[in-house]
Amino acid sequence: MKFKKVYIEITNKCNLSCSFCGNNKRDKLFMSVSQFKHIINQIAPYANYVYLHVKGEPLLHPQLKEILEVCKDSDIHVNITTNGTLLKQKYKILLESDCVRQVNVSLHSENTLSTYFEDIFSVCKKLSSKMYISYRLWTLNNYQLDKKSTEIVNKIIDSYNLSTSLVEKLNNDIQIKIADNTFVNKDNLFEWPNLKNKSTSNNYCHGLSTHIGILVDGTVIPCCLDGDGTINLGNIFESDLNIILTSERTCNIIEGFKNNKCYEELCSKCTFKNKSNKK
Repeated sequence: MKFKKVYIEITNKCNLSCSFCGNNKRDKLFMSVSQFKHIINQIAPYANYVYLHVKGEPLLHPQLKEILEVCKDSDIHVNITTNGTLLKQKYKILLESDCVRQVNVSLHSENTLSTYFEDIFSVCKKLSSKMYISYRLWTLNNYQLDKKSTEIVNKIIDSYNLSTSLVEKLNNDIQIKIADNTFVNKDNLFEWPNLKNKSTSNNYCHGLSTHIGILVDGTVIPCCLDGDGTINLGNIFESDLNIILTSERTCNIIEGFKNNKCYEELCSKCTFKNKSNKK
């Protein structure tokens, strides 16, 4: 079994409370460097790409530098998704790291910082010399830019001296390159899976096939959307990952998806399956 990526939630704390992220009722924690190193050693046979989030803001972690050093020493490539508010404060750590492959910035974050876009664009232009930058607009409806997202795109146009035709291009394309190693990416607002949701018709998912997630307390989950750890496959701090991935529950989930069936109730009520499979 080989995964394209593993989501590791180094913290579930965040400095914002954006409505599209949903409530995170779990105890707010920071993963220790020793715990993170244990996870990296466990996932080494399964993947060499990690995303440092499920919920939470990874740049909040006080030992981010040390965590990235663990990844570098283990030849692990890192993608970071951030709300961008701490980029100006932490960008030197990212720039000096040799393992960060990509930084995704959620420009649709709900914040009140007056210099938010100015700071982000300034920092990301520096970071793009060593890594990919993806500016995300992921709260759309029917993939069309609304008033707020159009205003954000216009700020990008001004900062990068681009043509105003970028607005029209983004209404027609999912992703556009705007500079070296720099992209604007759009997507619709998605609904976090919840047991209270209605069941969906599509019962195939890439969870446990292309990726898994590990929450800050060590809980292994089948995908990055199970932010509450509803489908607890085991704890990586208590059991070997190989045992967790070959358990009966895990195998039932995998076999179910192969046959277009959801073994877990939460999976049957996840609308993200429809979107990812459509793409």
